[in-house]
Amino acid sequence: MSDPRFDARRREGLLQRWRRPLILIGGAVLVGTLVWAIWFSSLLAATKVVVDGETTLSEAQIRKAADVPIGQPLARIDTVGIESRVASMERIQAVDVTRSLPNTIRIEVAERVPIAYARLGGQLRAIDRYGIAFRTLSKPPKRLLEVSVNVDDPRKRQQTLSAIASVVESINEKDPKLRRQVQSISASTKDSIILDLSKGRTVTWGSAGNAERKLTVLNSLLRISAKQYDISAPDQPTTRN
Repeated sequence: MSDPRFDARRREGLLQRWRRPLILIGGAVLVGTLVWAIWFSSLLAATKVVVDGETTLSEAQIRKAADVPIGQPLARIDTVGIESRVASMERIQAVDVTRSLPNTIRIEVAERVPIAYARLGGQLRAIDRYGIAFRTLSKPPKRLLEVSVNVDDPRKRQQTLSAIASVVESINEKDPKLRRQVQSISASTKDSIILDLSKGRTVTWGSAGNAERKLTVLNSLLRISAKQYDISAPDQPTTRN
């Protein structure tokens, strides 16, 4: 007849011997199940695309450009690739793509905002704050300044557009009164920006730099009746009739 205490110790020993292997096996099964659920099953697959931030573009246009692989597990979706495809749209300034459990890809965009327009290659093109010509217009918009860039070299033309856009943005933000007097802006280089004002007046602005100082000087200078104002060197401004 066996001793109950001996049987209990034997059962406890067997349990101790198998506990660690059982824990390891259970952990491996759990990890395997999670990997399968996340990477291979349809439980966390993309079934919905949400677009936020669009203004002139439609959600459908952005979804088409994004080309999200519906039905693919979220973890395996290339969000960088989606961002790259959406960013290639000419009106998009910035894009951020994120996964939202359990089944959503969220696309947040910021569209470029026009601050001026230019005639480029026989077309009217909207210009954003960085000087990027990003949209073709059907007619001149009344609320935007027209800019004229007489530069053939593409790289220098872009530099000139960028400089002009910087000046336009400074005037828009810091001197609305002057903005109402500006009719158009022209330049043949990034350092030779000219403002065409109302009443046949012109302002030689020069480069885009030192904008705040130039605006201060110009406000004082415009009290003098003249046809031409030169603030390209704001500490030595001049006027001519």
